[in-house]
Amino acid sequence: MADNPTDPEISNTAPGRMPGRWTARVALLMSVVAATLAGYLSYTLIYLQPIAAQEYKTQQAIEVLEQRVLAEMDTALLETQRALADLTLDLREENRDVQSTLENAVAQSLAEARANKPTTPRQWRMAEAAFLLRMANHWLQFEGDINASVTALQRADEVLLAIQAGGKKDEYDLLPVRSALAQEVVALKSVQRVDVQGIYLRLGALAQSVPSVRSGLTLETPEEATIAAQAPSTLMVIADELEKFVRITDLSTLTTQGGDVSTSERDLGPAEMLAARRTVIAALERAQLAVLRGQDDTYQLSLEQAQAAAKRLAPASDPQLRSFLGQISGLADEPLNTPLPKITGSLDALSQLMESL
Repeated sequence: MADNPTDPEISNTAPGRMPGRWTARVALLMSVVAATLAGYLSYTLIYLQPIAAQEYKTQQAIEVLEQRVLAEMDTALLETQRALADLTLDLREENRDVQSTLENAVAQSLAEARANKPTTPRQWRMAEAAFLLRMANHWLQFEGDINASVTALQRADEVLLAIQAGGKKDEYDLLPVRSALAQEVVALKSVQRVDVQGIYLRLGALAQSVPSVRSGLTLETPEEATIAAQAPSTLMVIADELEKFVRITDLSTLTTQGGDVSTSERDLGPAEMLAARRTVIAALERAQLAVLRGQDDTYQLSLEQAQAAAKRLAPASDPQLRSFLGQISGLADEPLNTPLPKITGSLDALSQLMESL
C-alpha cells in the first residue's frame, strides 16, 4: 500500500524536509521582529522626538513667562508700596494742617467769646434790652404790628429800669436811652391805626348787597302788567320780560315811579344791567385785594370803578343806590397806609453805650 509507514522511500525522504521548514519559519520570525523594530525606531525618531522637543521648548517658555510675571508683580508691588507711603505722608500732612486750622479757629472763637461775653449781670440785662429793641424794630418794619412793637419797647424800658434800680448809684448813662425810648413809645401810640380786616369785610358786605334791579323803571303791557308785578325779581324773569318786549308789536307804556327817566336809562336792558352788576362786584373784589396788599392807588381806582358801574343800576334818586354809593365814598376816605415813626434812636444809643463799656 502507498500509505504504509514502513515504506522505505517515504522513510528515507522525511528527515531531509524538516530542517528547511524550520529555517523558513525562523527567517520569517526574524523578518517580523526586524519590521517591528524598524517601525518602533521610525515612530520614536519621527513622532516622539519632535513632541519631546516641543515639550521642552514649551516648558522653557513657561518658565520664562513665569519669571517675567513675577518680576512685573514685584515691580508693581514696589510701586504700590511707594504710592501708599507717599499717600500716608500726604494724609499726615493734611491731617496736621486741618488740626492746626481747627485749633486756631477754636482758639479764635474762644478769644472772641471771652471778649464779647458779658462779665457782669448789668451787661447781660443791657444785652436783653438791646434784643427787645431789635425785635420792636422788626415787628414794626417787617410785620407792621404796632401793638407788638409797643409791647417790646415797654418791656425794654422795664429792663433798663431794673438795671437802674439794681445799681449802687443812679445809672445816669442810661438816661439818653430811656429818653429816646419814651419818645418812640409816644410816637407809636399816636399812629392812626388802619383796620385792614374791617375794611376788607365791609367791602365783602358791599359786594353782597349790590342793587340788583332798577326800582324806577317798570315794563307794563295791557294784558301782562299784573303778572309782571307779581313775578319774583330774578334773572329768568328779566329774560322773559325781554322776550315779551321783543314780541310786542303794539304800543307798550314805560312809566316811571320816581320822576322822569332819561333816554340812556330807558335804553339800558337786562344784559347791560347784569354786566354793570358784575363790574361792581369785580371792582369791589379788586379793592379787597388792594387792601390786603396795602396798595392805596389801586384801592382808590377800584372804588371809583365800582361807583361808576353802580350808577348804571338805578336812577340817581334811588335810595338804595344813594346808600350804596355813600358807603363806597366812606370807604374811599379811609387811607390804607399811614407813615410809621422811626424807632431806631434808642437802639443806637444803647449800642453806643455797650461798646463804650
